[in-house]
This record gives sequence, structure tokens and C-alpha cells, in this order.
Amino acid sequence: MPKRGGRNGPSGSRFVAFNDLEERDERERDRERDNPRKDRNTRRVSFKPSLLQYSGGIKRRMAEIAIRSHLEDDEDMGDMPGTSRPENTRRKGSPIPRKKFGNLAHLSRSPLGWYQISINNGQRYARDELVSVLQRAISPEQLIPLYWRSEKSFISFYVDDHRVAERLDGLDRALQMPDGFRPYLRIRAACPQVPVNDELRARMQVVMAKRYNAQTKALDMSSFHTDPDFKGIFCGLFRSPIMAAAVEIMEKNIPDLVALNLNNNNISSMEAFKNAHTRLPNLRILYLADNRIPTATHLISLRPVPLVELVLKNNGLCSRFKDHSHYVREIQRKFPKLRKLDGEELTPMIQFDVGEEATALPPAKASFLCDPNGTDIIRQFLEQYFLIFDSDNRQPLLDAYHDQAMLSLMVPPASQVGRLEKYWRYNRDLRRQNVDDNTKFRNLRVGRLAVVSMLAELPKTKHFPRSFTVDLTLFTPKMIVFTVAGMFKEFDQGSEELRYFQRQYIIVPAGSGFCIRNEMVLITIAMQPQIRFFKKTIEPSNAPQQINHEAAGLSNSLQNRLSINQPSTSTVAAATLQPAQVGIDESTKIQMVQALCAQSNMNIEWSKKCLEETNWDYNHAAFVFDKLHKENKIPPEAFIK
Repeated sequence: MPKRGGRNGPSGSRFVAFNDLEERDERERDRERDNPRKDRNTRRVSFKPSLLQYSGGIKRRMAEIAIRSHLEDDEDMGDMPGTSRPENTRRKGSPIPRKKFGNLAHLSRSPLGWYQISINNGQRYARDELVSVLQRAISPEQLIPLYWRSEKSFISFYVDDHRVAERLDGLDRALQMPDGFRPYLRIRAACPQVPVNDELRARMQVVMAKRYNAQTKALDMSSFHTDPDFKGIFCGLFRSPIMAAAVEIMEKNIPDLVALNLNNNNISSMEAFKNAHTRLPNLRILYLADNRIPTATHLISLRPVPLVELVLKNNGLCSRFKDHSHYVREIQRKFPKLRKLDGEELTPMIQFDVGEEATALPPAKASFLCDPNGTDIIRQFLEQYFLIFDSDNRQPLLDAYHDQAMLSLMVPPASQVGRLEKYWRYNRDLRRQNVDDNTKFRNLRVGRLAVVSMLAELPKTKHFPRSFTVDLTLFTPKMIVFTVAGMFKEFDQGSEELRYFQRQYIIVPAGSGFCIRNEMVLITIAMQPQIRFFKKTIEPSNAPQQINHEAAGLSNSLQNRLSINQPSTSTVAAATLQPAQVGIDESTKIQMVQALCAQSNMNIEWSKKCLEETNWDYNHAAFVFDKLHKENKIPPEAFIK
């Protein structure tokens, strides 16, 4: 049956809607009159024991809210006056927004004190214009944008003040540019990532030199990253690599440092001072106030340092103690020689009456020799072996190995394979091989031809005898066992890599000399302490020289490392390795004479005479000169030039 009226007639949809509303209101009033609700204005409160237990109820509640919202939207007729709700009005029962709401927004405090501010489409404006608008918006706070960077679709910069970052975070969309654009700011806790390169090291050295007081031997590095000389370069000491570089500069340039001020640097770790008692032996005063050291355990790296004054106020560790006396006792227990803490004089801690000399460890020595008679044999063996090994031709080493010689090589675990890939295919680490794996037999080189063939395939090297440590553990007429360790440079395709090696030899008599019966080799990358030792003591004394000069340096270095005693003639004669002899031309002889002249301070005539009498054996000539010179058997005219 058709409906009455037309589309817009009195019986149309709008008229029906009004009638429906009136009927529904009347039904609601009748229901409330018949069943009046008690405390209709009192809300019911229920507590949820678990968020997961009533997850289904939560979903039903959210669905009910969505349906009610949909029905209310249907009932709200936009063309009827008084029916539309005001904007930004939260419906009854709807959840509180998770994002910023009123004055509840707070920026989380950065543990490092630095914040990155990113502005979308900020690259459209000049830096001065944008900074000026930001400064006016957060006044009276002072905005100092650091490490400004402009990208394709945004700009970013850093600030080191939490109040400034919080004010910028509170701007939201309130910031407006002169052209009416409202940029969006994103603030997060972050610090710039800057590599520790030569440029940064040089800048750090300049700033540290400026802040060093030579009279008091004190270095002021407080608020180090805010120094004007670091404009455009991030240098926060709370980053471990930067702190390690700073300690390295101190060790190299001011090893007699007594007082160090590191206040207000956001430092949370002291791992860079792990060996400070040897690298900075005179350090006695240390200021660490206004940093972020969380617990006293983080000071464990400083425990070997004999500090007499320490400042730790305004660090997280200070609030972890129940009272001040407990704090003082704990710090003094870690540093027994401490006399002043946070500016207060301390009562000396009661200790056992033991002097420092009673606990001092004996100094490490370059060598251990179970029998002094083996000194010269080992010295000459190593001289000749590494002189050939570091040359362009390693084939003469055939005479250094026994016919049934055995050699194996080992490299560290797979974590270092990328840097030692040239040695990995020779690796015979039994811990990394299966029981039924034939690699352990294949990588064991048997026979002098197989041994020297493998050695010839290894990269070209240069060993540094001043880094050698030698341990002679067995010395008998029929067998000698010793271990040599040290550093060498690996040359490959124009690059130089510093390596550490350890080689264990078993040598036996062969004719008038000795040959290698068994050898085990370990090669690894050089650790940071070894690299520092190399750069500080070894590299400066190894300037580019001719081969014969290097031979002279090799002989002299091994003499110092092995602490030579007076040898017997028979012992020296028995130490010859007997490599293949090669003819010496006149130009080489002239270089050998000049090298011996420079090493011994003898004139050309006597240097040449010494080499001729030793059949142009440079190592033997240098040894004979040392022996005769100690016995005062060289005439004075030999030194007249």
C-alpha cells in the first residue's frame, strides 16, 4: 500500500521523524514514572582486578559506545537549529585521549641531557628567521641551537637544556611563521653521533692545552662540550669513545697530571679510566660533580687510582644512601687513601700498617731464560729467521726446518674473521673442528717443503724486535723449547695492519747449527693497549731505513730484549741457522759498511775490516764488535774519523 503524501509533503520523512521522537520521549517518561530510579545522579564505580580478565567486556563496552555515537550522529540533524554539539566536546563515557591533553604533557628527561628537535618543512625558511620565531615563542628561556642540519624535507638541531626542550615541546601547533604556516616540532632525547677522527682529536688537544695549568698540573675539563672552540663539533665526554680519546691525549701529552676536573659533563661511566693508575700515575685529585654516575659500583675502574680528593656531589649515587655517613664510609672503603670528599675533610680510615712497597708487584721482564747459556743461540736464531721471513723471498727458510718438521697455525674465533681472512683457511683450532673433520689433518703441515710453501703464501710482514718477549722453557744439548711473541705489520695491497703473534719453537741440533722440528703459530689483531704501546715506544724508533740498517736494528733490539751475557765461542758457533748463501755485490757491501759505521761509531776503514774478517756476515760482525768493545780490545784509532 503506498505511503501518504509526497517526498516533501506534511507526511514526509521529516514529519515522521518528529513524530517518532515525540513517541520515544513519551515512552521514556512513562517508564521513569512507573519505575523511578534511585540516586539517578550517582555514578557507580567498579574496580577491575585485571585488564586481561574482562577483555571481552571492554570490547562490548567499546562497541556500545560506537553504536551510541552512531545513533546520536543520526539524530543530530545539521539543518535544525540547536541540535549540533560544540566542537572539542568529549562525549560522556568516551576514553581520555592518549596524546597531549590539557596541561598533562611532559617531555621525558633525557638521561644524557641532550635533545634533538626536528621541524618538518623547516628547510623552507632561513635559519635566522626560524630561530628568531622559536626564541620569541619560548622567551625568557635562551635558545642555543647546536649542530644545525638541513635535510630535504626537514631541519634538525640539538639543545642541551631540558627546560628549553620542554618549552619547545609544549608549543605543539601554536608556533606560526610570518607567512601563516604552522610548523610541526618533534622533540626526542638524543645526542649527535660524531666519529672520533683526527680532526676531533686535534681540536680536543687544542682545547685541553688551553685549559691546562702547568703550575698546578691541573686540567679543567668541566662542561667540556660547551667550549667555544668546539663550534660545529660535538664533543661530549659522556660518550665512551670521546672520553677514551681524551685519556689517551692526557697520557701522551701530560702524563704528570695531578688534578682533573670533569664536572658537569653528563658522565655515567668511568670505563675509560680502567688503567688510569698506570697511564696517569700522578693523578690524585678528581672532580666528578654534576654528572650522572648512578651507583658507587660505576667507580670500580678508579679504585686502583690513589686518589686523595674526590668530588661526587649532585650525582645519582649520592641519593642511594640512607644518610651522609653511610655514603662517606662506602666511598672511603673504595678509596682508602681519600682525605677529602665533596670538599669535606675526612677522618683517615683505619688500615693495617702495610707499606705500599709490600704490595707492589715485580715489574714485568722482556724475557725468561731457564738457562743463560741459551741466550746467544736464541738471539742469533731469531735475528736470522725474521730477517729472511720479512724479506721478499722466504725460500731460504728451507734450511731452517727439519725434513720432518711440523707446523700449525691458529687464529681467534669467527668474530675476527673479517679482519684475518688471509689466515682463516690455514686455521687449525681444534676447538672449532668436528671429530670426523679432515681439516685438522689437512692444515697440519708436515715436511719442510710444505711448511715453507705455506709461509710463502702468507702476506708480506715486518716484525718489530723491540716488542718481542722471549721465554726459554727448556734447554738441553738435544732439544731447545722457547716461545717468542710480539707485533708485526702486515702489508697487503697498499694497506698496513698491526698484528700480534706468538710462535712456539722446538729446535734440535743439525750439523753445526740448529733447525726447527716443531712450530705452532698464533696470529690475532692487536688490542688497544698494544696499539698504544706500539705508537708510544716502538713506532717512533722505526723510521724508514735500508735493509742493512734494519738488520743492525734487529740485532741490537734482540740483544736488549734478551739481556745478553758474555757468550762462549763454541756457543756462538753452534747458533748458526745456515740459510742459503747469496752473493754480495759491491753496492751492498758499501751499504753494510756504512750501516756498521753508524751503529758502532767506528770509521769506514775499521768497519770494512770488521766485515771482511767475518766474511761479510753483518750480524756476526755486529756481535763481534759488541764483544770486543766490552772487553776494551778495540784500539782508539778505530773511532777516529
